[in-house]
Amino acid sequence: MVELNWHDCVVMVSFVASIAGLVLLGDNRNSQPTDERTLSEEILIKMSFTYWIVYCISFFGLKLHLPEDSWLLLSLKLTTVLSYLLTASSILSLPLQRMAVRQVED
Repeated sequence: MVELNWHDCVVMVSFVASIAGLVLLGDNRNSQPTDERTLSEEILIKMSFTYWIVYCISFFGLKLHLPEDSWLLLSLKLTTVLSYLLTASSILSLPLQRMAVRQVED
């Protein structure tokens, strides 16, 4: 049995919250975004939730007891790092995109 520390519990809660966020964002299929800015913001938020879900899955995959020279362990480490960086870049892109839209409007 794998022991969970506080960081593991936070990742587990954020995994469930990301799934709930995707469900809530996908729930409004009847109402289409009115402009391109709203559509791009919604896509960036969905991307960050999806990348975070991939991070959580690969993070808990690393908790499995795999041999040190296993190709699966190496691919899980690489997936964890890449999904974390993609999540951060998606989150940072949202305010940058809003600033770019404001500059074009002015």
